[in-house]
Amino acid sequence: MSRELAKEARRRQLIEATIDGIARKGFTDLKIADVAAEAGLSVGIVNFYFKSKDALLIATLKHLVEDYEQHVAQTLARAGKSAATQIDAMIEADFARNHANRKYVTVWYAFWGETRWRPEFSKLCADLSTSFQQSMTRSIERLIEEGGYQGIDAGLVARGFNAMIDGLWLDMLINPKQTDRDTAKASVRTYLAALFPKEFGQQRQQHPGQSEPSAA
Repeated sequence: MSRELAKEARRRQLIEATIDGIARKGFTDLKIADVAAEAGLSVGIVNFYFKSKDALLIATLKHLVEDYEQHVAQTLARAGKSAATQIDAMIEADFARNHANRKYVTVWYAFWGETRWRPEFSKLCADLSTSFQQSMTRSIERLIEEGGYQGIDAGLVARGFNAMIDGLWLDMLINPKQTDRDTAKASVRTYLAALFPKEFGQQRQQHPGQSEPSAA
């Protein structure tokens, strides 16, 4: 392994340890020593790669954003080309087990809760939200065109879709016995079925994402 790859692997190890630390201890109480303990390394090594806790936290949030974007892109690349199958694949991506789990949802909400006071966090999260909104709006516009629908505001539908994802993630975090991944996916598809019955009606409710390889 080259020196650069070794350094990147160490950085990744420390970022993963930070994710584990936030999930275990919460955001405010996390210390560099906790990250070092999670990674099984010395505090000196952590400080060598990240000069401050803030630098480590920003790198961790960037990693979460990039990892999520890559996960979504890979899921959509495996899906069919129609707008309906792309949107259905998006639902699968958002509730995939390796992303919509208690650890990662806890960490995402920890960062979101700090955006009001930390402009670096706010910009990263706002950029991701804007990108997601724009992408979903384009998909809904295609769905409206392909299905021959009239009088539907794609932007508002996309905003509702995105709000449901965030809300269902929160439900999964605070009340996992009531809201699991399957319930969450069915909830989003029910919302879409009311607007786009040909694509997300009863048959799709019974066999959600039937034309897609599951990402969960």
